[in-house]
Amino acid sequence: QELIREALKQADGNKSQAARALGLTRNALRYRLTQMGIE
Repeated sequence: QELIREALKQADGNKSQAARALGLTRNALRYRLTQMGIE
């Protein structure tokens, strides 16, 4: 959860870049954000 927040911060909120940095697809990141209650 903290890794996702940090990746989004590093990418200035860009979900595509954050997903790439985490090794996830954009859809996988969106799913995890939804599970965490973050949009």
